[in-house]
Amino acid sequence: MTSTSNYIITIIMVFSMLLAGCTGEEINEPEDIVGCMDNQAINYDPEAIVEISNSCEYADSDNDGILDIDEILGCMDSAATNFDSLATDDDGSCLIPWESEYGVNWVQQFPGGDCECADGAEWFFWSRDADPSKVLLYFEGGGACFEDSGCKFQGGTFQTSISSDGPAVGSVFNSDLGGISNFRNPANPFADWSIVYVPYCTGDIHLGNAITEYAYAEVNHSGHKNSQAAYNFLTSHYTDASKIFVTGSSAGSFPAPFYGILASNSYPDAEITVFNDGSGGVYTNGTYDIVSNWNLNETMGDFLDEFQDFNFFDSADMVIQSWNHDNLIRFGRYDNTEDNTMKYFNALLGNDVQVTYSSQIFASEQKIEDAGIDVSGYIAPGPDHTILGSDRFYTLEVEGVLFVDWFTAFVNGENIEDVHCTNC
Repeated sequence: MTSTSNYIITIIMVFSMLLAGCTGEEINEPEDIVGCMDNQAINYDPEAIVEISNSCEYADSDNDGILDIDEILGCMDSAATNFDSLATDDDGSCLIPWESEYGVNWVQQFPGGDCECADGAEWFFWSRDADPSKVLLYFEGGGACFEDSGCKFQGGTFQTSISSDGPAVGSVFNSDLGGISNFRNPANPFADWSIVYVPYCTGDIHLGNAITEYAYAEVNHSGHKNSQAAYNFLTSHYTDASKIFVTGSSAGSFPAPFYGILASNSYPDAEITVFNDGSGGVYTNGTYDIVSNWNLNETMGDFLDEFQDFNFFDSADMVIQSWNHDNLIRFGRYDNTEDNTMKYFNALLGNDVQVTYSSQIFASEQKIEDAGIDVSGYIAPGPDHTILGSDRFYTLEVEGVLFVDWFTAFVNGENIEDVHCTNC
């Protein structure tokens, strides 16, 4: 019975299948939808489940040859502080630093002749043309050489070469770098001034004119000839200057008062200002014959008929002599109370190391004021050395007064109060 039933069922199923085929009806299965499956493409098909290679099409909205999906937004101006070298489309986010209308434009000047460094290497200076009515004369620092142990070209106590980079290294986009050489900082009071920059490599605080034989080297102390060449360029190039600002840092601050004298002679109707940066506590006591080693008896005659003996002098004497020549010259000073560099040179000069450097600074300033001279002073605590070429030029604050604000007011001829640290 069972086998008969199974047989009948099988016959029915076969018959049903044949019947279905005879009717011509088909069983439809869903077809695969082919299309672009990338939703960033302009021909994206959200229903596609199969994608053929390279079937997607992409837009190039700005027709620059770079597809929109490959574009990288960012700042494309290389002069900007946020320049993006990978950017393909500028998004307007560029941050262009301020720059003086006169630019950076340092020019290297080669005077030739007898101008040279201590080792006989070629010497040059730098100039920067800006407003011709305002001229800054700046003397670079770099130690000094007046005795055997320091007067050698390797391991000595003075700078024997000058950099071909010169002051241009300070002209960077990082706004606080470079001090007064940074013409991309709107707070720089000399941003629109013409400048003559005098490099230093002679060990004689820019004032010597001698070839001196020391134990380890024969040194060409030709700083006077070098500086005179730079000054002669200034007077011939900026004939109508109405403001002359003479300054220097460290060893470069010593000649500043004397070139203030020359400037007052060359420009009798101009406003002459002298600023000493980082030398207020230095003095000599006759331990070394600096006058003979550098031949100062000859060179100082180009500034004054009578002058202080450099074997026995302090920083105040230079200011006093300059003021005695022209009491219309304005004077200012900057110092650190524990200036390690100048403490070292005071010891090298044979001075009593028990005498604090800070006391020498204050005594020197008092000596100037006792001579009836109005000198503007900014005295900061600590061991740092000089400020005009330092990043601290824009950030240092003493007794609530930013140095850059105080100095700018001084440059502009304003009457300013002294700033002296009280806990130093």
